[in-house]
Amino acid sequence: MSRILVVDDDKASLLLVEKVLKQAGYEATAHLSPASALDAFCLDHFDLILSDYYMPGMNGDKFLEEVRSRDEEIPFVFLTGNTDLELAVNLVKQGADDHITKPIIPENLLFRVGKTLKEKEQQRLIRQVEQERKLLELENKQLANWRQLYAAKDITQTEQMVGLLSRTVNQAGGFMWLDLLESVVTPTDDGQGVILGSELYTMILTAARAQRDIFQYITFIGELDKLELDLHRLPAQAVTEELFRYCRELFPQLTADPERSLAEVPPRTDIPGTVTLDREKIQDILRELLINALKYSPEGSRVVLEMGLATSPETGQQILEIILQNDSKKTTTRDKSGQPVVGIPYDYSELVFDIFYTIEAFPVRSDQEKWGDGTGLYVARKLAKRHGGWIAAGNGIDYTADPPRSFVRLTLRLPLSE
Repeated sequence: MSRILVVDDDKASLLLVEKVLKQAGYEATAHLSPASALDAFCLDHFDLILSDYYMPGMNGDKFLEEVRSRDEEIPFVFLTGNTDLELAVNLVKQGADDHITKPIIPENLLFRVGKTLKEKEQQRLIRQVEQERKLLELENKQLANWRQLYAAKDITQTEQMVGLLSRTVNQAGGFMWLDLLESVVTPTDDGQGVILGSELYTMILTAARAQRDIFQYITFIGELDKLELDLHRLPAQAVTEELFRYCRELFPQLTADPERSLAEVPPRTDIPGTVTLDREKIQDILRELLINALKYSPEGSRVVLEMGLATSPETGQQILEIILQNDSKKTTTRDKSGQPVVGIPYDYSELVFDIFYTIEAFPVRSDQEKWGDGTGLYVARKLAKRHGGWIAAGNGIDYTADPPRSFVRLTLRLPLSE
């Protein structure tokens, strides 16, 4: 059902348009002033705008300008009693998609609205096909670079795994205890035992525990595909409410910065169906994604959590989408042109999910994370896959910001059932 925002200072015209649209199956939201309509537009999603041209306070052209500064794509149709052709041409030049003259004829209104929505959808599909064509060309051109990148990645992964083992072992004293054990141990008088100093005893225990922990963690990673899950089939709407609540309570524990905030964007409608999941594992995934958002975004910036209903482009199945979005910050790593890498560029959108791989030369750590040293996103995606889902990553640009700013978006997708 398409959602249409209608604004007209003439109450009779407004009620007529609203009635005609609703009878035709559209969801219409009516406003008597462009100011209140603009507030509604900024807070909600609409598929088309119908606006009177001559209005007190803010004329239609100014309202159009405000809308276009926030959204360049939404279909915009003017309603006006002026039949001047020159005005209609100017409105289109300013960014309008169509022009309907008053008095309103229901058949004409519905025809123009349907035609505009259909044309916009066709334009969107054409742009999507063109973007996919360009992306394919880009991938073909960058094939050699991808090979080089993956060759470097393989080396980096090996180096980081060795570095992880080395750091963990050496932080606990390495194998110094072995040398000491051979040189400072005193046999007992009966020759049946040895005497250890308390410092050496503590060093041995500390080193052994650290080495046990890292090897247990590596074993955990290696057995993710065999990990037993406590799966339950739950109403999808209840799951979204539970996960919002979990993230809301967890967020203050993950950051000491009082200026950091979590902005929640709930589903526009209730999520139908059920989702099968292991509550604890899904919460672990969200914890990792939240920590990742905090580690790689500027201080004081907010993190946006959004959930909603979507359709899988591969299977056509309905899915629950859980999106975490954060502002990007520059890293110390530089791309091929020598510029600092910001966020998760196209070249890195899959690499960040490889085990032990991090964009930064040295992993950014958080005391709160469960899976560190470049393994977090790898483990999170593995667990999502065990649920029949997936995690995708990438950059975007927020054009509503002044100036526009880049952001990182991590999307967890979980399949829905009837």
